[in-house]
Amino acid sequence: MKPDEFEQQLQSRPLRPVPSEWRAEILEAAHRASCPRPAVTDRPPAPWWREWLWPCQQAWAGLAAVWMLLLGWQFAAPSAPSSVTRQSPDPEKQTALAAQRRELARLLEVPADPAPAAEPVAPGPRSERISPSKV
Repeated sequence: MKPDEFEQQLQSRPLRPVPSEWRAEILEAAHRASCPRPAVTDRPPAPWWREWLWPCQQAWAGLAAVWMLLLGWQFAAPSAPSSVTRQSPDPEKQTALAAQRRELARLLEVPADPAPAAEPVAPGPRSERISPSKV
């Protein structure tokens, strides 16, 4: 069937009335569509901190979680190691350390107790001026 014939057939048929239930629904939908909706820009602006955090919430949440873990770890760690390092080592450890140093010096052929360095001599005056007492 050609398009022209189809159109002629449609024109020859009488139009049926729209059911009244449908008419009410169609008019209600048209009315809702024609009413102005509040635009998205009608919302009050977000606080500055929210605008700053919004693009990467997951990244900031992850960073905050890492900081919380670090703080928890810091406060949960015992403070004993700092007091242990302040104490002087016991005499047995000192003698063992001295023996190890002597053995290392012997193996490296370096004197175990180096001679104390000579005290530096204070430099003399730099001026070439003759003092009045010498003239």
